[in-house]
Formats: sequence, structure tokens, C-alpha cells
Amino acid sequence: MDKDSRYYLAGFLNACVMASLMPVLSLYAYRYLDATASELSALLGGYALSSIAYAFIIARIVERVGKHKVGLFAISFIACGALLVLANTQNYTLSCIVMLLLFAPFHASTSLLMGVAFRYFSSEKINRVNARLMATVSAAWVVCPGIAFYLVEYVGFSWFFYLLGALLPLLAGIFLILPTGNTSTLPAGPHKNNVVEKQYMTIAPDDVNRTLQRVGEWHQYRHLVAPALFFAVVSFAITLYQHLLPVYFVEQSLPVSLVGTLFMTAAVMEVALIVRCVNLLSRFSYHQLFMAASACGIVFFILLPFNQSMLYLFALQALKAIMYGFMAGLGVNLLQGLLPSQPTFGATLYQNAFAFGMLLAGFVTGAVVEYLPAAQLFGFSAFLMLVAVLILLLAKRAFGVPSQS
Repeated sequence: MDKDSRYYLAGFLNACVMASLMPVLSLYAYRYLDATASELSALLGGYALSSIAYAFIIARIVERVGKHKVGLFAISFIACGALLVLANTQNYTLSCIVMLLLFAPFHASTSLLMGVAFRYFSSEKINRVNARLMATVSAAWVVCPGIAFYLVEYVGFSWFFYLLGALLPLLAGIFLILPTGNTSTLPAGPHKNNVVEKQYMTIAPDDVNRTLQRVGEWHQYRHLVAPALFFAVVSFAITLYQHLLPVYFVEQSLPVSLVGTLFMTAAVMEVALIVRCVNLLSRFSYHQLFMAASACGIVFFILLPFNQSMLYLFALQALKAIMYGFMAGLGVNLLQGLLPSQPTFGATLYQNAFAFGMLLAGFVTGAVVEYLPAAQLFGFSAFLMLVAVLILLLAKRAFGVPSQS
């Protein structure tokens, strides 16, 4: 295996951990911990908030210190210890503490890995590398959920956690042998959009100016607000659809077993699009590609309830694949391009924007199911994609990064 391929192996195994645990987490709480509905919401919501906070904190610390591989190694072994504790307890309170305090830091692993890659690969390659790393995430979600459900059904949660925990030391070892040393993608100066950063770099470091610098540090991130909000809204729409589709199948008396097959079909198409969509940057801007993806999302959610034919539903997955594939394949590149001096923070912002959208979807799903008829379940997702289009129209300049092929 060549050195560069180690990044893709690390990306795939890293995604396998999350793609194995997250789908069975609610089942774990209900069946293994005997949690109530409110306790389940507390666990899932608390984990989402904790992982978002950890990802931001770890990214900021590592960005300043520069020890990405040490951070990856540490959070991998901490997560391994957390899984070993989960394998040996059925206490709900202890499990919550372990998930929120010990396993949640592992949420930062993808952004840290992308930060290492940004520093290693040349600027000509980094867009393709990011797309391929995101493709490994989709590939893991094709393979791992089915295996995870099989394991918890036939060997139990304890052995499932042991097996998943055994993967983490291997992953930590791969993190340590990732090639490093090329920093050609890191700019010598601030990004052209970081006007405040340019200004205070030339100011004498007295007490007053240090205070202004701290204020300026936050002002330099203003141009990231619109893209982050855009990704959060898109994640909200997609995750809500994923929560509602099984309910829709039950309401329409369709075979629920085919929900997983629909998700897998879309994921396979998404992998191909994620890998290749960076080629489109030579002809189209980020803004144009995201506008096309949002339009596909609106059409997808509007057309979904019009027909219950399996062929029709499978054919529509191509629209969903375009919607998600463009976001996943180009999102990290956009934010790292807008914040090139802090690539790990850029990747973290993308990841946490999607995580925040997932958190909102979890809170809203119950109300949508209760108050909307089956035929209108996906109307709210369509509305959210319209909001995404509005963000693109109102903040077009915020998506303006020079294209790299």
C-alpha cells in the first residue's frame, strides 16, 4: 500500500466506527439499557451537543498546537476505553456519562484527519483527496449498519462493543503512520476574505490592540456564517427525511425492509458522485453546484409521495444522491478554501454544521409525524431546501472561492 492510500484506509475505518455505532444506538438504549423515550432523547441529544462542543474545542487546540496525529491517537484510545465500559454495564446513567464525556471526543476524528491531509497533500490534489475521504464515509455507511444490526441481534451488545473497541487500536496505529511533512497547502498569509486579520497583523502589540485582536479573531469568521448555516439547513432536511421514511412506509403499508435498501442505493450513487464532483469545479462555481443540488433536493422531496411504486422510489434516489453528493464532496473544500490558514477548523465547522442539522431533525421529527398527514411528511424537508436556496441567493459572495480542479 502506498503512503497516500493510508489516508483513505484511515478514513474508511474511522467512518466504520461511527457507521456501526450510530444506527444501533437507539436500539441499545431501549433494549440493553431499558431507557424510556425521554431518556433516549436525553442520550441522543446530549451526545450530539457534547460531540459538537468537543469537536470545536479539540480542533481549536490542535490547530494552535499542531499535534494532529497525537490528538487522533489519544481520542481513539479514549473511545476504545469508553466502548469497553459500555460492554460491561447496563446502567443508564453510567452509559450516558461514558458516551457524553469519553466517546464524544471521537467525533473530532474526521476533521483532524482532514487537517493532516490538508497539510500533506499539495494544493492541486487536496480537493480530490477531501472528496475521496468523504466517499469513504459514504462507503462505510453502505457496509457497516447492516453488519452492526446483525451483530447486536446474534451476538449481543457486549460482544459488539468488544469487537468495535478492538478496531480502535488498529485505527490509532494507522493514524500514527500517516505520512506528513508537506505543508505547501498552508498559505503564508491570511486569506483574502480575512480583512480584519490583515489589519491587526501590522498593529503594535500593546494591551489595547491585543483586545482588538481578540475581537478581530471572531470578526474574521463572519464570512463563514452563511455556508455553515446552509450546510446545517441541508443536513436538517436530509436527516428529517431519513427519520420520516420508515414512518411513511408504515403509513402507506409498504415493506419497511426496503427502507434500508433505498438508503443503500442512494449511498452507492453518492459515493460515485462525491469522488467525481470535484471535476465540475473546473467549469462551475461552488455556488452554482450547490444551487443545482438544492434544486434536486426540492424536486426530490416534492415528488416522493406522488407514487408508491418501488421502481419510482428507487429512481428518485438519483436526485437525493445529487443533493447529498455535492454537499459532501464539496462542502469541506469550500470551508477550507474560505479559511485556508485553519483547515482543521474548516473541516470541523462543516462536520458540526451537519451534526447541528441532525440534532434539530431529531427534535422536530415527532411533531412532524403527529401533525402532518402521510402525504405531506416530506413537505417540511422541501421547505428547508427552499430556505437553503434563499441562503444561496442572499449570500452568493460567501460561496465565492477560486475553483481548483
